Amino acid sequence: TYNLYAGVIDNKIYVVGYNSSLKPERYNNTFSYDTKTKEWTKKKKFTNEATAGNAVVVKNKLYVLAGSELLGPKTFEYDPLLDQWTVLGSGAIAPYHNALNFEDYIIRTGGTSRVTLFDIEAMKSKTIPNTSAPYRMGHVSALVDDTLYVIGGVEQNSSAPTNARANFKTNLSISLKSLKNTETEPPGDKDPEPTTPPKDDATNEDGDALLIITMVNGLQKEYDLSMKEVNAFISWYKKRDAGEGPGFYEIDEHDNNKGPFESKKDYVVFKNILMFEVNKYKK
Repeated sequence: TYNLYAGVIDNKIYVVGYNSSLKPERYNNTFSYDTKTKEWTKKKKFTNEATAGNAVVVKNKLYVLAGSELLGPKTFEYDPLLDQWTVLGSGAIAPYHNALNFEDYIIRTGGTSRVTLFDIEAMKSKTIPNTSAPYRMGHVSALVDDTLYVIGGVEQNSSAPTNARANFKTNLSISLKSLKNTETEPPGDKDPEPTTPPKDDATNEDGDALLIITMVNGLQKEYDLSMKEVNAFISWYKKRDAGEGPGFYEIDEHDNNKGPFESKKDYVVFKNILMFEVNKYKK
């Protein structure tokens, strides 16, 4: 069958087969392959129609996004812990499009929406603005760092694609950096007091320092702060690294580049921090 889907969860490859032209009770199956023991195991039978779709793993669950031309698009979820298939609803993806995982969301490429970000938990999607992305189907897509590459395909139509058109042979690249942490709550929504300094003797240290924070996307931010403020930041970072406290931290920029504003504050998201350094000095 050409309707064959696969995904990797905890060193096991889950394979789903579907063929509408044969008896579903005989040919529609789910198997797992353990890469350590080299053994195949038969899992819960897949009894749904899943034509011309894709498979994506998000948070240790396998999702088959089917684009049936007859029944319309469907989303199916497989939970390996429960060995159970669940139908999540329609609106997942259209025929012969592509999908992959990006920061626990599903990036879908192709079709009239071109590129969309799909929240599997909320079952909602948003279109990613990209006027250069053509309508296409029958392509492949891949992620390298924060850049999405879309390769091959044909113009969107009602026929099954057989080969790439000449005008789709070049690679289309789309930067997704602006989408990182798109669902981060604004300051104050979940943690009303994210900047309250912890009760820590280290916050009483005298002097000043230049705090340099390097983000995962390579951006560097510099803050001229007192050592009390730096140590409060470090204290928050250590606690957040242990799973405690808010996910972001408020840094007062004081008089640095304030411009016409009465105050200026940065909100640093923990999971966006790659590293930081402290350069202490005396005025």
